[in-house]
Amino acid sequence: MSSAPLALPLVRRSPEELGIPAAALLALADRLAEEGLDPHALLVARHGAVAFEAAWAPYRLDRPALVYSASKTFTSLAIGFLADEGRLSLYAAAADLLAVPAPLGAPVITVRHLLTMNTGHTSAQIDALGDDPRELLRVAPDAVPGSHFAYSSPATHALSAIVTALTGEALTAYLRPRLLDPLGIGQRWMRPRGGIEHGASGYHLTVEDLARVAMMLASGGAFRDTQVAPAWYVEEMSRAWSVTADFDGPAAADGEVGDWSRGYGYQVWRSAHGFRLDGAAGQFGLVIPEHDLVIAYQGAAADTQATLRAFWAFVDAVAVADAAGGADPALDASLDAAGKTASVASIVRDSWDARDRIAPWPWESPFDSNGLALFNAMVAVVRKDGKGFVVKSSDLLAERRTGKQVLVV
Repeated sequence: MSSAPLALPLVRRSPEELGIPAAALLALADRLAEEGLDPHALLVARHGAVAFEAAWAPYRLDRPALVYSASKTFTSLAIGFLADEGRLSLYAAAADLLAVPAPLGAPVITVRHLLTMNTGHTSAQIDALGDDPRELLRVAPDAVPGSHFAYSSPATHALSAIVTALTGEALTAYLRPRLLDPLGIGQRWMRPRGGIEHGASGYHLTVEDLARVAMMLASGGAFRDTQVAPAWYVEEMSRAWSVTADFDGPAAADGEVGDWSRGYGYQVWRSAHGFRLDGAAGQFGLVIPEHDLVIAYQGAAADTQATLRAFWAFVDAVAVADAAGGADPALDASLDAAGKTASVASIVRDSWDARDRIAPWPWESPFDSNGLALFNAMVAVVRKDGKGFVVKSSDLLAERRTGKQVLVV
């Protein structure tokens, strides 16, 4: 297996070539900013190629940022690799794998129960746990495992501990030659907790890193004509194994089915379209198989259902274009001629207040692992060339501070 990330630049094509209307991208970018969702970075890909990418000041495409619970999907994939290598059964007793004496008379909690967050523990039991990844398995669940869903970062932490127990390696070290390097991601920071890499949160990734994983999942585990993750596991992990209809997720609108009530797989959420990697405040890797579409996103929204609502409106616009035979080149050309296409991600506005507004956990900064210095931040702007939309940098600090929308022509 490789010991260094492969140099695998993503293919980039224009939105029109990929059947994505430029007007839909314009509407998406405007909506993310105008609804106060604090967008940080966005990448849209289709048919295996990047159609659009952008960052909003002071954030940058090349700076890794904490993706919170989107980290959980990586832990799930590590379990999938172990199962595919014959080193683990998803139906094995988790306590046995970690040499934890199970409570007398307690039902067996399997690896699969951990993956689906269906261990039988209540939310109150889960909230009372400390940093030891084995502690969950020492507590007898109030309900039968497999009977109900309760969101559980300790379950994912236990999965990370299982990876280390079976391999003698930390989670990230185990994943590097199997996942991170073949995808061209390489070393990424995962925070330890209780002596074990947390697994449930802690990865610091660029928006392109998120996109690479989502693109691999969209292709059944394949990336650049190479099978990276086991196809059978990708198919299983993306199904709704746990019912989440009663989960207290972000509020849905009247008559809307919320995206946290559509089911949970092996550390991924089912969505209105496809499934997703999902981290706090709007860290998303959206896999939308019905349109061969991937959306990677980083932001800091209090209302993450509103963020997804903006993406679903974009998906609907792509579906309309598909039904009409693809994007309208004449419309896209007219937008470009008017300077509107070029403004798709040139929304330069102040993100400083958002830094303080969204900080759920003081020990996990919502910024990047390198310590982004805001006063040195550059403004990310976008122009269009023959290969699509390209992000450039400019020190338009006055425009950024006043929140103007800048056209880059």
